[in-house]
Amino acid sequence: MRKKSLLKITSLLIGLPIVAGAGLFNYVHRRDSSALKSQPPQFAADNPVVQGAQKFVSLPKQIVQTTSHDGLDLTGWLTANTQNSGTVLIVHGFGVDHHSLDKIGYLFQQLGYNVLQPDNRASGKSGGRYLSYGYQEKYDVLSWIKYLQQQKLPQPFFLYGASMGAATVLQSLQLALPATVKGVIADSSYTDAFAISKYTIERQFQIPAQFLTQTLSFWSRIFVHGSYQQTSPLQSVQHARVPLMFICGLQDTTVPPKMSQQLYQAAAEPKFLQTFAQGEHIRSIETEPQRYFQIIKNFLNFCQKNN
Repeated sequence: MRKKSLLKITSLLIGLPIVAGAGLFNYVHRRDSSALKSQPPQFAADNPVVQGAQKFVSLPKQIVQTTSHDGLDLTGWLTANTQNSGTVLIVHGFGVDHHSLDKIGYLFQQLGYNVLQPDNRASGKSGGRYLSYGYQEKYDVLSWIKYLQQQKLPQPFFLYGASMGAATVLQSLQLALPATVKGVIADSSYTDAFAISKYTIERQFQIPAQFLTQTLSFWSRIFVHGSYQQTSPLQSVQHARVPLMFICGLQDTTVPPKMSQQLYQAAAEPKFLQTFAQGEHIRSIETEPQRYFQIIKNFLNFCQKNN
């Protein structure tokens, strides 16, 4: 009897945290999750970044769709450019939609590029139940690249991502990307899902997070078929065959800037790292818009000449 009681107690002690972890996973990863308190950056109305985003939104757009490798309907917005310098795929972050990067769309539009802005899976108008920190989204990037090829959009192609979007485009490097992709820009990426989840839990709740993060990783493997450890830009950048640009703000408390530095150190050449002394999370463009613009312009020119 005593052994049975001990067994029940032990089962409860082990089982309850795991079951609770499933609920927490659903809260963190569900569509439109606010677990990370993600909000599109807010700027003053007279900020040139805001004015640029407003101009970009007013440009004609074509709503386009493709299908993910696991059967989800994915929706994007294509802004054509008569200069046809190439085409940029812009991937947004956690808990927002494609509009969060309209300011970046305007930047590329000014540089003469066509711009495709998808809503990530489980975001905006795209299908799907769960976000996956880039594990499944990296395959969606490949689906969109194939769409661009099929539609004969102007080449070369470039990938740009911010926050989780940055982690996503970096993870796509481990896939067989077409030779038409000539460069990748990652603003404020994390190193892997485990590291950023542990950091976020400890920062928000001031508690040890190792076991809780392990539990979330377990359910990530169940629900989105990849553990947090497998969701790793840090591993992916080692396989890069195109130039990489890493950008981070040194005042970022959402994703520590040291993660961009670690990614840069691990990445294959050619690679570049630009930091912004006053930049917060994905807001470096606001603090020094002209410098940000020039960094992107120079990187694109480098890729065009050296690929």
